[in-house]
Amino acid sequence: MAFDDNNRPPRLVRSIAAPLVLIALWVAVIVWAWGYNATARQVPLLVGGTMLVLSLIDFITRFDVPRLRLLRDFWGADFRHREMQHNPPVVAELLQAAWMIGCVAAMLSIGILPAVPIFVFCYMTLHGRRRLVEAAAAAAIVFGFVYLVFEVLLEYRLYRGVLFDPRGFTAW
Repeated sequence: MAFDDNNRPPRLVRSIAAPLVLIALWVAVIVWAWGYNATARQVPLLVGGTMLVLSLIDFITRFDVPRLRLLRDFWGADFRHREMQHNPPVVAELLQAAWMIGCVAAMLSIGILPAVPIFVFCYMTLHGRRRLVEAAAAAAIVFGFVYLVFEVLLEYRLYRGVLFDPRGFTAW
């Protein structure tokens, strides 16, 4: 597929800047996780390590090296085979960031357990324009999954939020 002005990804998207920022972010997460005890650092290390490997793959596949063509095709990193065939406006991208910031703010204030299903419900209804029943079902499933995995199976008490934990942010 040939690129034209309508479907060419922006230069910043095609540059190595994005994977470099992500690599720095995941290295920071891994370093930060080592400050926790052995149990608490497991999930951040798992996520950070996995995302670091994927970001490194993204970084190396951005170079037009013939030997990397198979790797680029396997991982879908070639911009000629994009999932989105349009360039979203910057406002749409900022809106997604605002949703994530709102979710983190909710986790900090009211805790992880209630914030995640509230986020799912609100995102599905307000942004995704899904029916209330669908959003409520998805939120209930997410709540059940998070509760079952962390609170029951792993016996790991999730952060309750600054409003409900007497230790405030120190418990985070």
